Amino acid sequence: MLATVTLAPAVIAACGGDGPDTPEDERVRQIVGIAELAANAYAAAGPEGLYDYLASSVEADCSKEALALALAGEPVPDGFRRIDGVTFEGDTARATVVQLLADEERATEWTFVSVDGSWRITLVPGIERCTD
Repeated sequence: MLATVTLAPAVIAACGGDGPDTPEDERVRQIVGIAELAANAYAAAGPEGLYDYLASSVEADCSKEALALALAGEPVPDGFRRIDGVTFEGDTARATVVQLLADEERATEWTFVSVDGSWRITLVPGIERCTD
């Protein structure tokens, strides 16, 4: 039986520490961590920055160069802001990732998969266009 867990946005917005806003679910902390690293790498290096955070199943069908072409039409964020929600179904997760774009925020849904205890990205907006 697969369990689905949804955590409130106020809880997910915290990114560290042991305060009252820190998510209790270790999986959420891991998703927040990988999303923050990936979003900041995307901001710093463009689409190629995301590549190291992709699941191997995505990398098998999408080279770094193809990823850059697929995401060429997407705005490059200025950085990570927060996670507004995470849902789990088995070894997969969906999260609303909020990134900074100039003077505004942009919320998009990313999906993740757990592989050997590590969360990897399987989908960000535009990646569906990536094929080699």
